[in-house]
Amino acid sequence: MRLAVLCKLSTHADIREMLLSTGNEEIVENSSVDYYWGCGTDVSGKNMLGIILMEVREILRV
Repeated sequence: MRLAVLCKLSTHADIREMLLSTGNEEIVENSSVDYYWGCGTDVSGKNMLGIILMEVREILRV
């Protein structure tokens, strides 16, 4: 997933700029039904998509 997100953001300037414009804000995939990729209903999910987006944001800043 990390590689897919990096490839997508590397080739699409509009969404890359949107991601970079978030600065150092925490990114949370606000999915009430997904406890792996999102935060889940009770916010106890792993938020893996948010974590990947934040990691890719760091890579793209260089």
